[in-house]
Amino acid sequence: MRLPFRTLVTLAVLCTACDRLQDDPIFAYGLAQQRDGSPLAGATLSYERARVVYPPNTGGPPVPFPEPEWEPYGTATTEASGDYFLEMRYGDVQAPDPNSPIPEATRPYRFRVSHREEDGAGTVVSFLFADDVELPTLRVWDSRLALEQMPGGIAVSFQPPPPAPEVPVTGNVVNTSNEAGEVVPFPPSEPVAVLFVTSGGKPLFRWWGAPSPWTANPYVLEDFDAPEVGLRAFSLGEWWFSPLGAAHTFMDFRQEWRTPVLPMPRGSLRPVSRGAVCEPAPEGACPWTDGKLDVVPRGNGAASPLKVTLPEPVRLRHAVVRGMSASGGDSFRLEGSADGETWSVLAISPLRVSENLSHLALGSRRQFADMTRYDSPFDGPLYEFDGMGFGEAPLEDVGLVRYVRLFAANYARGNMGIPQGFSSLAELSLFE
Repeated sequence: MRLPFRTLVTLAVLCTACDRLQDDPIFAYGLAQQRDGSPLAGATLSYERARVVYPPNTGGPPVPFPEPEWEPYGTATTEASGDYFLEMRYGDVQAPDPNSPIPEATRPYRFRVSHREEDGAGTVVSFLFADDVELPTLRVWDSRLALEQMPGGIAVSFQPPPPAPEVPVTGNVVNTSNEAGEVVPFPPSEPVAVLFVTSGGKPLFRWWGAPSPWTANPYVLEDFDAPEVGLRAFSLGEWWFSPLGAAHTFMDFRQEWRTPVLPMPRGSLRPVSRGAVCEPAPEGACPWTDGKLDVVPRGNGAASPLKVTLPEPVRLRHAVVRGMSASGGDSFRLEGSADGETWSVLAISPLRVSENLSHLALGSRRQFADMTRYDSPFDGPLYEFDGMGFGEAPLEDVGLVRYVRLFAANYARGNMGIPQGFSSLAELSLFE
Protein backbone atom coordinates (compact mmCIF):
# COMPACT_ATOMS: atom_id res chain seq x y z
CA MET A 1 0.00 0.00 0.00
CA ARG A 2 1.35 3.43 -0.92
CA LEU A 3 1.67 5.91 1.93
CA PRO A 4 2.31 9.68 1.96
CA PHE A 5 5.92 10.62 2.66
CA ARG A 6 5.29 13.58 4.96
CA THR A 7 4.92 14.49 8.61
CA LEU A 8 1.53 14.66 10.22
CA VAL A 9 -0.16 18.05 10.09
CA THR A 10 -0.42 18.31 13.87
CA LEU A 11 3.31 17.80 14.34
CA ALA A 12 4.06 20.43 11.73
CA VAL A 13 1.86 22.93 13.54
CA LEU A 14 3.44 22.15 16.90
CA CYS A 15 6.92 22.53 15.40
CA THR A 16 6.26 25.93 13.88
CA ALA A 17 4.67 27.07 17.11
CA CYS A 18 8.19 27.14 18.58
CA ASP A 19 9.13 29.96 16.20
CA ARG A 20 6.06 32.19 16.02
CA LEU A 21 4.12 34.30 18.50
CA GLN A 22 0.33 34.44 18.43
CA ASP A 23 0.28 38.03 17.10
CA ASP A 24 2.93 37.49 14.40
CA PRO A 25 1.65 38.14 10.86
CA ILE A 26 1.94 35.34 8.33
CA PHE A 27 1.08 35.47 4.64
CA ALA A 28 -0.34 33.48 1.75
CA TYR A 29 1.07 34.97 -1.45
CA GLY A 30 -0.73 34.62 -4.77
CA LEU A 31 -0.97 35.67 -8.39
CA ALA A 32 -4.29 36.48 -10.07
CA GLN A 33 -4.64 36.46 -13.84
CA GLN A 34 -7.23 37.10 -16.52
CA ARG A 35 -8.31 34.01 -18.46
CA ASP A 36 -5.86 34.96 -21.25
CA GLY A 37 -2.92 34.99 -18.81
CA SER A 38 -2.62 38.76 -18.43
CA PRO A 39 -2.49 40.24 -14.89
CA LEU A 40 -5.75 40.74 -13.01
CA ALA A 41 -4.96 44.21 -11.66
CA GLY A 42 -6.89 46.21 -9.07
CA ALA A 43 -9.29 43.42 -8.13
CA THR A 44 -10.54 43.10 -4.56
CA LEU A 45 -10.37 39.53 -3.30
CA SER A 46 -12.19 38.46 -0.15
CA TYR A 47 -10.88 35.56 1.87
CA GLU A 48 -12.58 33.46 4.52
CA ARG A 49 -11.81 30.77 7.05
CA ALA A 50 -13.63 27.75 8.45
CA ARG A 51 -12.87 25.50 11.37
CA VAL A 52 -12.16 21.91 10.35
CA VAL A 53 -14.48 19.48 12.15
CA TYR A 54 -13.62 15.79 11.85
CA PRO A 55 -16.54 13.34 11.81
CA PRO A 56 -16.74 10.77 14.60
CA ASN A 57 -15.09 7.42 14.05
CA THR A 58 -17.89 4.93 14.58
CA GLY A 59 -15.97 1.88 13.44
CA GLY A 60 -18.37 1.45 10.52
CA PRO A 61 -18.38 3.01 7.04
CA PRO A 62 -16.64 6.40 6.82
CA VAL A 63 -18.80 9.31 7.90
CA PRO A 64 -18.65 12.31 5.52
CA PHE A 65 -17.09 15.53 6.68
CA PRO A 66 -19.71 18.14 7.63
CA GLU A 67 -20.24 21.20 5.48
CA PRO A 68 -17.94 23.96 6.80
CA GLU A 69 -19.23 27.25 8.17
CA TRP A 70 -17.21 29.96 6.44
CA GLU A 71 -16.69 33.34 8.07
CA PRO A 72 -15.18 36.48 6.48
CA TYR A 73 -11.58 37.12 7.45
CA GLY A 74 -10.19 39.89 5.24
CA THR A 75 -9.73 41.38 1.78
CA ALA A 76 -6.77 41.93 -0.51
CA THR A 77 -6.29 44.05 -3.63
CA THR A 78 -4.24 42.75 -6.54
CA GLU A 79 -1.33 44.86 -7.73
CA ALA A 80 -0.68 45.90 -11.35
CA SER A 81 1.27 42.65 -11.80
CA GLY A 82 -1.65 40.59 -10.46
CA ASP A 83 0.25 39.76 -7.26
CA TYR A 84 -1.59 39.83 -3.96
CA PHE A 85 -1.09 38.62 -0.41
CA LEU A 86 -3.47 37.43 2.27
CA GLU A 87 -2.35 38.49 5.74
CA MET A 88 -3.34 36.43 8.76
CA ARG A 89 -2.48 36.60 12.44
CA TYR A 90 -0.54 33.48 13.38
CA GLY A 91 -2.89 32.81 16.29
CA ASP A 92 -5.88 32.88 13.91
CA VAL A 93 -4.55 30.05 11.74
CA GLN A 94 -4.84 27.28 14.32
CA ALA A 95 -7.70 26.28 16.58
CA PRO A 96 -7.26 24.31 19.81
CA ASP A 97 -7.90 20.61 19.30
CA PRO A 98 -9.76 19.34 22.39
CA ASN A 99 -9.75 15.77 21.05
CA SER A 100 -5.97 15.48 20.78
CA PRO A 101 -4.01 13.58 23.47
CA ILE A 102 -1.15 16.08 22.99
CA PRO A 103 -1.41 19.04 25.41
CA GLU A 104 -2.06 22.39 23.71
CA ALA A 105 -2.25 20.71 20.30
CA THR A 106 -3.92 22.65 17.53
CA ARG A 107 -5.65 21.89 14.27
CA PRO A 108 -5.41 24.37 11.40
CA TYR A 109 -8.34 26.37 10.12
CA ARG A 110 -9.08 26.09 6.41
CA PHE A 111 -8.95 29.30 4.37
CA ARG A 112 -10.25 30.05 0.89
CA VAL A 113 -9.91 32.83 -1.68
CA SER A 114 -11.92 33.03 -4.90
CA HIS A 115 -12.52 35.07 -8.02
CA ARG A 116 -15.56 35.07 -10.29
CA GLU A 117 -15.98 36.87 -13.60
CA GLU A 118 -19.10 38.52 -15.02
CA ASP A 119 -20.08 35.53 -17.19
CA GLY A 120 -20.06 33.23 -14.14
CA ALA A 121 -16.69 31.55 -14.71
CA GLY A 122 -14.83 31.28 -11.42
CA THR A 123 -12.05 29.63 -9.48
CA VAL A 124 -11.40 29.09 -5.77
CA VAL A 125 -8.39 27.91 -3.78
CA SER A 126 -9.00 26.47 -0.32
CA PHE A 127 -6.05 25.48 1.81
CA LEU A 128 -4.70 24.31 5.14
CA PHE A 129 -1.35 25.75 6.20
CA ALA A 130 0.80 26.70 9.19
CA ASP A 131 3.08 29.53 8.05
CA ASP A 132 4.05 31.58 4.97
CA VAL A 133 3.04 29.84 1.72
CA GLU A 134 2.47 30.61 -1.95
CA LEU A 135 -0.88 29.75 -3.53
CA PRO A 136 -1.70 28.29 -6.96
CA THR A 137 -2.39 30.91 -9.64
CA LEU A 138 -5.93 32.27 -9.42
CA ARG A 139 -7.09 32.07 -13.04
CA VAL A 140 -10.48 30.99 -14.41
CA TRP A 141 -11.00 28.21 -16.94
CA ASP A 142 -11.05 29.58 -20.49
CA SER A 143 -13.66 26.97 -21.41
CA ARG A 144 -15.29 28.67 -24.43
CA LEU A 145 -18.42 26.72 -23.54
CA ALA A 146 -20.84 26.75 -26.48
CA LEU A 147 -24.09 25.08 -27.56
CA GLU A 148 -25.21 24.14 -31.06
CA GLN A 149 -28.43 22.53 -32.22
CA MET A 150 -27.61 19.31 -34.09
CA PRO A 151 -29.85 16.62 -35.63
CA GLY A 152 -29.33 14.35 -32.61
CA GLY A 153 -29.75 17.01 -29.93
CA ILE A 154 -27.83 19.91 -28.38
CA ALA A 155 -24.06 19.65 -28.95
CA VAL A 156 -22.08 20.97 -25.95
CA SER A 157 -18.47 21.95 -26.77
CA PHE A 158 -15.72 23.26 -24.51
CA GLN A 159 -11.96 23.52 -24.08
CA PRO A 160 -10.12 21.09 -21.75
CA PRO A 161 -9.82 22.09 -18.08
CA PRO A 162 -6.73 23.94 -16.84
CA PRO A 163 -3.57 21.91 -16.15
CA ALA A 164 -2.65 20.92 -12.60
CA PRO A 165 -1.14 23.82 -10.61
CA GLU A 166 2.64 24.13 -10.92
CA VAL A 167 4.70 24.27 -7.74
CA PRO A 168 6.08 27.80 -7.20
CA VAL A 169 9.82 28.42 -7.08
CA THR A 170 9.56 28.93 -3.32
CA GLY A 171 7.96 25.55 -2.72
CA ASN A 172 8.58 21.83 -3.08
CA VAL A 173 6.33 18.98 -4.13
CA VAL A 174 5.53 16.41 -1.47
CA ASN A 175 6.96 12.93 -2.07
CA THR A 176 5.32 9.55 -1.83
CA SER A 177 6.40 5.98 -2.54
CA ASN A 178 5.46 3.69 -5.42
CA GLU A 179 4.76 -0.04 -5.39
CA ALA A 180 8.51 -0.74 -5.57
CA GLY A 181 9.14 1.29 -2.42
CA GLU A 182 10.89 4.08 -4.33
CA VAL A 183 10.45 7.66 -3.21
CA VAL A 184 8.81 9.63 -6.05
CA PRO A 185 7.21 13.09 -6.37
CA PHE A 186 3.48 13.32 -5.66
CA PRO A 187 2.33 16.27 -7.81
CA PRO A 188 -1.16 17.81 -7.70
CA SER A 189 -3.88 15.77 -9.37
CA GLU A 190 -4.82 16.45 -12.99
CA PRO A 191 -8.19 18.22 -13.28
CA VAL A 192 -10.97 16.28 -15.02
CA ALA A 193 -13.94 17.92 -16.75
CA VAL A 194 -17.19 17.17 -14.89
CA LEU A 195 -20.27 18.07 -16.95
CA PHE A 196 -23.55 18.94 -15.23
CA VAL A 197 -27.01 19.34 -16.74
CA THR A 198 -29.44 20.65 -14.14
CA SER A 199 -33.05 21.73 -13.76
CA GLY A 200 -34.07 23.87 -10.80
CA GLY A 201 -30.68 23.20 -9.24
CA LYS A 202 -31.16 19.42 -9.35
CA PRO A 203 -28.97 17.22 -11.58
CA LEU A 204 -30.47 15.81 -14.77
CA PHE A 205 -27.16 14.33 -15.87
CA ARG A 206 -23.52 14.27 -14.79
CA TRP A 207 -20.44 12.92 -16.53
CA TRP A 208 -16.94 12.70 -15.04
CA GLY A 209 -14.40 13.08 -17.84
CA ALA A 210 -17.00 14.25 -20.36
CA PRO A 211 -15.75 14.55 -23.95
CA SER A 212 -16.12 17.62 -26.15
CA PRO A 213 -18.36 17.85 -28.01
CA TRP A 214 -21.05 15.95 -26.11
CA THR A 215 -24.59 15.74 -27.46
CA ALA A 216 -27.45 16.07 -25.00
CA ASN A 217 -30.08 13.96 -26.73
CA PRO A 218 -33.81 14.59 -26.15
CA TYR A 219 -34.00 11.64 -23.72
CA VAL A 220 -31.49 13.26 -21.35
CA LEU A 221 -33.43 16.55 -21.32
CA GLU A 222 -36.79 14.71 -21.00
CA ASP A 223 -39.49 17.33 -20.26
CA PHE A 224 -37.80 19.12 -17.38
CA ASP A 225 -38.11 22.90 -17.04
CA ALA A 226 -35.28 25.36 -17.77
CA PRO A 227 -32.36 22.94 -18.16
CA GLU A 228 -28.86 24.41 -17.86
CA VAL A 229 -25.37 23.08 -18.58
CA GLY A 230 -21.98 23.89 -17.07
CA LEU A 231 -18.70 22.20 -16.15
CA ARG A 232 -16.48 21.98 -13.09
CA ALA A 233 -13.02 20.61 -12.36
CA PHE A 234 -10.66 20.48 -9.39
CA SER A 235 -7.11 19.58 -8.38
CA LEU A 236 -5.74 18.48 -5.01
CA GLY A 237 -2.12 18.94 -3.97
CA GLU A 238 0.42 19.30 -1.16
CA TRP A 239 3.45 21.61 -1.16
CA TRP A 240 6.18 22.37 1.38
CA PHE A 241 7.74 25.79 2.04
CA SER A 242 10.60 27.20 4.16
CA PRO A 243 9.46 30.62 5.47
CA LEU A 244 11.90 33.13 6.96
CA GLY A 245 11.89 32.94 10.74
CA ALA A 246 10.06 29.62 10.89
CA ALA A 247 10.55 25.92 10.34
CA HIS A 248 9.26 24.08 7.28
CA THR A 249 5.55 24.56 6.67
CA PHE A 250 3.04 22.53 4.70
CA MET A 251 0.12 23.55 2.52
CA ASP A 252 -2.67 21.16 1.49
CA PHE A 253 -4.86 22.77 -1.16
CA ARG A 254 -7.83 22.27 -3.42
CA GLN A 255 -8.25 24.44 -6.50
CA GLU A 256 -11.62 24.26 -8.19
CA TRP A 257 -12.85 25.82 -11.43
CA ARG A 258 -16.32 26.35 -12.86
CA THR A 259 -17.41 27.51 -16.29
CA PRO A 260 -20.32 29.80 -17.12
CA VAL A 261 -23.71 28.09 -16.98
CA LEU A 262 -25.69 28.21 -20.23
CA PRO A 263 -29.46 27.72 -20.67
CA MET A 264 -30.64 24.85 -22.85
CA PRO A 265 -33.96 24.44 -24.69
CA ARG A 266 -36.66 22.76 -22.67
CA GLY A 267 -37.16 19.11 -23.56
CA SER A 268 -40.50 17.77 -24.77
CA LEU A 269 -40.26 14.00 -24.20
CA ARG A 270 -42.37 12.54 -21.42
CA PRO A 271 -41.33 9.00 -20.39
CA VAL A 272 -43.93 6.25 -20.39
CA SER A 273 -42.65 5.37 -16.92
CA ARG A 274 -43.73 8.71 -15.40
CA GLY A 275 -45.91 7.91 -12.41
CA ALA A 276 -45.57 4.14 -12.81
CA VAL A 277 -45.75 1.98 -9.70
CA CYS A 278 -42.65 0.20 -8.47
CA GLU A 279 -41.56 -2.32 -5.88
CA PRO A 280 -40.08 -2.57 -3.39
CA ALA A 281 -41.01 1.02 -2.59
CA PRO A 282 -42.14 3.14 0.34
CA GLU A 283 -45.82 3.84 0.84
CA GLY A 284 -47.43 6.17 -1.64
CA ALA A 285 -46.32 7.09 -5.17
CA CYS A 286 -43.08 5.60 -6.45
CA PRO A 287 -40.35 8.21 -5.74
CA TRP A 288 -38.16 6.93 -8.60
CA THR A 289 -40.66 7.54 -11.43
CA ASP A 290 -42.26 10.79 -10.23
CA GLY A 291 -40.03 13.19 -12.20
CA LYS A 292 -38.91 15.10 -9.08
CA LEU A 293 -35.16 14.30 -9.34
CA ASP A 294 -34.70 13.91 -5.58
CA VAL A 295 -32.24 11.17 -4.60
CA VAL A 296 -34.18 8.71 -2.43
CA PRO A 297 -32.56 5.86 -0.43
CA ARG A 298 -34.03 2.43 -1.07
CA GLY A 299 -33.86 1.29 2.54
CA ASN A 300 -34.66 -2.38 3.03
CA GLY A 301 -35.06 -2.89 -0.71
CA ALA A 302 -31.43 -2.04 -1.52
CA ALA A 303 -30.40 -5.68 -2.00
CA SER A 304 -33.03 -6.35 -4.68
CA PRO A 305 -33.67 -4.89 -8.14
CA LEU A 306 -36.20 -2.12 -8.64
CA LYS A 307 -39.23 -3.49 -10.48
CA VAL A 308 -41.39 -1.00 -12.40
CA THR A 309 -44.84 -1.87 -13.76
CA LEU A 310 -45.92 0.22 -16.76
CA PRO A 311 -49.61 1.11 -17.25
CA GLU A 312 -49.75 -1.02 -20.41
CA PRO A 313 -47.37 -3.05 -22.59
CA VAL A 314 -45.13 -0.87 -24.81
CA ARG A 315 -42.11 -1.30 -27.07
CA LEU A 316 -39.32 0.50 -25.21
CA ARG A 317 -36.58 2.36 -27.09
CA HIS A 318 -34.43 4.26 -24.57
CA ALA A 319 -33.70 4.60 -20.85
CA VAL A 320 -32.07 7.20 -18.60
CA VAL A 321 -30.84 6.39 -15.09
CA ARG A 322 -30.23 9.34 -12.78
CA GLY A 323 -28.46 9.43 -9.42
CA MET A 324 -27.88 5.70 -8.90
CA SER A 325 -25.66 4.71 -5.97
CA ALA A 326 -24.31 1.18 -5.66
CA SER A 327 -21.33 -0.27 -3.83
CA GLY A 328 -18.79 -0.77 -6.60
CA GLY A 329 -21.46 -0.48 -9.30
CA ASP A 330 -20.08 1.07 -12.49
CA SER A 331 -22.94 0.06 -14.83
CA PHE A 332 -26.69 -0.38 -14.86
CA ARG A 333 -28.62 -3.38 -16.18
CA LEU A 334 -32.22 -3.28 -17.40
CA GLU A 335 -34.41 -6.31 -18.05
CA GLY A 336 -37.90 -6.35 -19.54
CA SER A 337 -40.78 -8.77 -19.44
CA ALA A 338 -44.28 -8.99 -20.86
CA ASP A 339 -45.64 -11.26 -18.13
CA GLY A 340 -43.31 -10.67 -15.14
CA GLU A 341 -41.99 -14.23 -15.42
CA THR A 342 -39.72 -14.41 -18.47
CA TRP A 343 -37.06 -11.66 -18.63
CA SER A 344 -34.90 -10.35 -21.48
CA VAL A 345 -31.94 -7.99 -21.24
CA LEU A 346 -32.82 -4.51 -22.51
CA ALA A 347 -29.44 -2.88 -21.83
CA ILE A 348 -26.20 -3.17 -19.91
CA SER A 349 -24.58 0.25 -20.00
CA PRO A 350 -21.92 2.18 -18.05
CA LEU A 351 -22.76 4.85 -15.55
CA ARG A 352 -20.90 8.10 -16.22
CA VAL A 353 -18.75 7.91 -13.10
CA SER A 354 -15.11 8.88 -12.75
CA GLU A 355 -12.84 6.39 -14.51
CA ASN A 356 -9.57 7.78 -13.13
CA LEU A 357 -9.41 7.74 -9.35
CA SER A 358 -5.70 6.90 -9.09
CA HIS A 359 -4.82 10.40 -7.89
CA LEU A 360 -7.15 9.90 -4.92
CA ALA A 361 -5.98 6.38 -4.09
CA LEU A 362 -3.98 7.49 -1.07
CA GLY A 363 -6.00 7.71 2.10
CA SER A 364 -4.82 11.23 2.98
CA ARG A 365 -5.73 12.70 -0.42
CA ARG A 366 -9.10 10.96 -0.54
CA GLN A 367 -9.81 12.25 2.96
CA PHE A 368 -8.89 15.77 1.88
CA ALA A 369 -11.16 15.45 -1.16
CA ASP A 370 -14.02 14.51 1.18
CA MET A 371 -13.15 17.32 3.60
CA THR A 372 -13.15 19.97 0.85
CA ARG A 373 -16.10 18.78 -1.26
CA TYR A 374 -18.18 21.80 -0.15
CA ASP A 375 -15.47 24.46 -0.59
CA SER A 376 -16.81 26.16 -3.72
CA PRO A 377 -18.63 29.41 -2.86
CA PHE A 378 -20.44 29.15 -6.23
CA ASP A 379 -21.81 25.59 -6.37
CA GLY A 380 -22.76 22.53 -4.37
CA PRO A 381 -20.45 19.68 -3.31
CA LEU A 382 -18.11 17.97 -5.78
CA TYR A 383 -16.65 14.62 -4.72
CA GLU A 384 -15.67 11.66 -6.88
CA PHE A 385 -16.64 9.09 -4.28
CA ASP A 386 -20.19 10.30 -3.66
CA GLY A 387 -21.41 7.17 -5.46
CA MET A 388 -23.97 8.87 -7.70
CA GLY A 389 -23.96 7.61 -11.27
CA PHE A 390 -25.87 8.78 -14.34
CA GLY A 391 -26.32 6.83 -17.55
CA GLU A 392 -28.48 6.47 -20.63
CA ALA A 393 -28.72 3.92 -23.41
CA PRO A 394 -30.82 2.73 -26.34
CA LEU A 395 -32.72 -0.48 -25.55
CA GLU A 396 -32.83 -3.80 -27.33
CA ASP A 397 -36.08 -4.49 -29.11
CA VAL A 398 -37.49 -7.47 -27.21
CA GLY A 399 -41.11 -6.87 -28.16
CA LEU A 400 -43.85 -5.50 -25.94
CA VAL A 401 -42.80 -4.98 -22.33
CA ARG A 402 -44.86 -4.13 -19.26
CA TYR A 403 -42.44 -4.97 -16.46
CA VAL A 404 -38.89 -3.63 -16.13
CA ARG A 405 -36.19 -4.53 -13.60
CA LEU A 406 -33.26 -2.24 -12.81
CA PHE A 407 -30.02 -3.60 -11.33
CA ALA A 408 -26.54 -2.22 -10.74
CA ALA A 409 -23.63 -4.14 -12.26
CA ASN A 410 -19.86 -4.04 -11.81
CA TYR A 411 -17.34 -4.73 -14.57
CA ALA A 412 -14.31 -3.16 -12.86
CA ARG A 413 -11.26 -5.22 -11.82
CA GLY A 414 -12.31 -8.35 -13.69
CA ASN A 415 -15.86 -8.58 -12.38
CA MET A 416 -18.28 -10.17 -14.83
CA GLY A 417 -21.19 -7.79 -14.43
CA ILE A 418 -23.20 -9.92 -12.05
CA PRO A 419 -26.49 -8.10 -11.28
CA GLN A 420 -26.63 -6.52 -7.82
CA GLY A 421 -28.84 -4.23 -5.82
CA PHE A 422 -28.27 -0.52 -5.26
CA SER A 423 -28.75 1.82 -2.33
CA SER A 424 -30.38 4.94 -3.78
CA LEU A 425 -31.76 6.43 -6.99
CA ALA A 426 -33.13 9.75 -8.23
CA GLU A 427 -35.10 8.71 -11.33
CA LEU A 428 -35.56 5.92 -13.86
CA SER A 429 -37.01 7.16 -17.16
CA LEU A 430 -38.22 4.74 -19.85
CA PHE A 431 -39.20 5.91 -23.33
CA GLU A 432 -41.07 4.25 -26.18
